[in-house]
Amino acid sequence: MTETKRIQTNAWLMLLFIPLLIAGYMLAAYEESLFGLFEWGYGGLISALFIFAVWNTTVTKGPSKWAAASMAAFLLQLAVLSLFLGPFSTYSMFFVFYAVTAAVLITFIFALNKTDRFRGLIGLFLGLSIVMVVYMVLIQSLWGVNWM
Repeated sequence: MTETKRIQTNAWLMLLFIPLLIAGYMLAAYEESLFGLFEWGYGGLISALFIFAVWNTTVTKGPSKWAAASMAAFLLQLAVLSLFLGPFSTYSMFFVFYAVTAAVLITFIFALNKTDRFRGLIGLFLGLSIVMVVYMVLIQSLWGVNWM
């Protein structure tokens, strides 16, 4: 499989989040006792896609390496957000999320400068990352703790 094909396969597999999230909503709304099934599926999907993206990053050469690295970085940021929304809903997790987001945004900036082929995908990840940051800032402002 070529480098481009592996990156495209990882990107297409990320679309599996859509039916999984719909199934998670249905389980949460109608059959709450089975919601753990969604949580395990979500964790497994993020883990598998992250491992595949890291593998793509190590195997790929040239400018496409940055596209694979941005995919791995986005999945890492999504995993940290999911950990905050799940078992680690503590105030200190805000700053863990912000630190990971800073590293992810640096990776996105380097990726946009170094690659030409997957700029749309990297731009999509950048936009989704900004949405996640705005969400976390909103949650932190509603948390009741001052910024300083």
